Amino acid sequence: MSDVVDPMHTRGRWLVTTASGAMHLIESTGPGGAVTATRVTAGPAGNDPRYPLGTLRRDDQPLHVTGIQHLNGTTMSSGIVAGQDMWLYLEPLAPEADLTLRRTTPVVAVDTLPAAASDA
Repeated sequence: MSDVVDPMHTRGRWLVTTASGAMHLIESTGPGGAVTATRVTAGPAGNDPRYPLGTLRRDDQPLHVTGIQHLNGTTMSSGIVAGQDMWLYLEPLAPEADLTLRRTTPVVAVDTLPAAASDA
């Protein structure tokens, strides 16, 4: 199995790029702490016509994350894995929703970023 990055249990910052060209900044304060995901729209569209890059509600804004998973065979597992879709369980983005689930196109890269200046 590929390396798993699990922001729900690991402190850090990652830039996750998907096949559509979407980029997600994932920031975590560590186990039991806050995790946010910001879909960065400045990324170029990917070159796979099966995965068009669309605009989503609250792009470029950090959203509270309650879970991040990927499909591992026939079961969902925690974390982000290159080659698999990323499933983000987010704060409700519609007034009538209990939560918002976003499923990305396959992850093509997970880049570790340095700590934010405010963390230093």
